[in-house]
Amino acid sequence: MRVLYTITLFALFLVFSASCEDILEVPDISGQRVELVAPLNNTVVNQNTVNLTWNGLADVDAYRIQVALPNFENAAQIILDSLIVRDTLGQIDTGLERLLLFNGGYEWRIKGLNSGFETPFTSAIFSVNGDENLDLIPPNVPTPTAPSDGASLDDAEINFAWTRQDVSGTAERDSIFIFEDEALQVLETKGLGANKTYTTNLADNTYFWFVKAFDGAGNESSASEVFEFTVTIP
Repeated sequence: MRVLYTITLFALFLVFSASCEDILEVPDISGQRVELVAPLNNTVVNQNTVNLTWNGLADVDAYRIQVALPNFENAAQIILDSLIVRDTLGQIDTGLERLLLFNGGYEWRIKGLNSGFETPFTSAIFSVNGDENLDLIPPNVPTPTAPSDGASLDDAEINFAWTRQDVSGTAERDSIFIFEDEALQVLETKGLGANKTYTTNLADNTYFWFVKAFDGAGNESSASEVFEFTVTIP
């Protein structure tokens, strides 16, 4: 019985050791490179929406993608620094779509990673020659002014006002959102401001409001600070 017990333990040890070795073994990808598909080196993209694509590597669990203006050696700005990871189904994207860029020269690069190794970066220089008047700058965040935060009003007609410094580019507009609850779940009304003002009638209640700015190019600001006020009509 003692010999059998010893042999059994030894067999279990071998199985456990083999299992651990399988778990700990990570493919060495450091000698591989990610192959770029588009844009390739010295490509001219004739639109401001750029799609970055590459061929996948089998043993990669994530890709790091970076875009620099005008290049990484003399970078004035890092436009993009993103990590694309394998999802719970084991799938991983080999493309990044609809990156909006101004006209000019850029360099993009990508490398693959797993839990133990990474590939070198593969890079390409490209230029964008699309709409020279492209507007990518969002409007400034509005600042609510009236009714002031915590105000108590005794008239059903409420005059809202806010300030915002316009940004050069496409036309800008403001939308006001008025809620009946602090969690901003019950929307009382939504309206389009005119010259940074808005007027509506409201019943007795406590309200919470904020403003967001939008422009003709599809950019939008962050929401303004939320102001609270109460209407109590005698």
